[in-house]
Amino acid sequence: MKEAIIFIHGLTGTKRAFKKQMDYFQTKYDTYAYNLLGHGEDRGKPIEFTLHHLVQQLEEFYEENGINEAHICSLSYGCYPSTIFASKYKDKVRSLCYIGGHYNAPSQLFDVLRHHWNVREEEYSKWLKHYTNDIYPKESLIDPYAVISKKIYYKYGLELAENILKNAIEHRLYYDLRRDLKSVTAPILWVMGDHDTLYKSTLKELAEIVPHVIYKEIKHAGHAANLFRPNCFKELYEGFLMQFQLEGAIS
Repeated sequence: MKEAIIFIHGLTGTKRAFKKQMDYFQTKYDTYAYNLLGHGEDRGKPIEFTLHHLVQQLEEFYEENGINEAHICSLSYGCYPSTIFASKYKDKVRSLCYIGGHYNAPSQLFDVLRHHWNVREEEYSKWLKHYTNDIYPKESLIDPYAVISKKIYYKYGLELAENILKNAIEHRLYYDLRRDLKSVTAPILWVMGDHDTLYKSTLKELAEIVPHVIYKEIKHAGHAANLFRPNCFKELYEGFLMQFQLEGAIS
């Protein structure tokens, strides 16, 4: 019986963010992906975008698909529901992989999020434009893919219910994800693009919070490193997953 991998996309994205990885890994694994609440086909619909409901969504996805245990690979904000779930259901998570993962530590990112939370009453399209400019700062735009990512984030952010991105900021300001990370016992692969300066700014104490973390950077990549350099990410993740197959063969 194949092991399962569940891929969780980031804000403004869809489950198609991991299409290349799903196509590649499906020969050896049962691969799954789903759209976060308020995304995909539900984009624009009013939704209670809370961490409780996001974790509940993942719980229901396990049940609906008959999954008892899985590797979870999440992009950016997807690290929040996946970490909380892994902390709550240790026996259901074989491993965790974070791409562009982050948490609420004093950092450049935290300052950006706090500023845009404080001005959240601004007209939405104007607020989103300023927010998008700040999470894709000029230094990240040396990579052509980052320019495209910035345009996509704004375009699809406009199509989301207005509370989603603002609620996500609130979660990252006030929910202590570090507490849950400290309680996670599953192996963790943490992947960042070397150009992802803004999100890397939160990770100064990562090795203290998660002593068993395996941290890797992909060169010439930005925030969504699996999209910037899919083959490099594939090699990293495949090597990480191989240890579980070896353990199974030995046992």
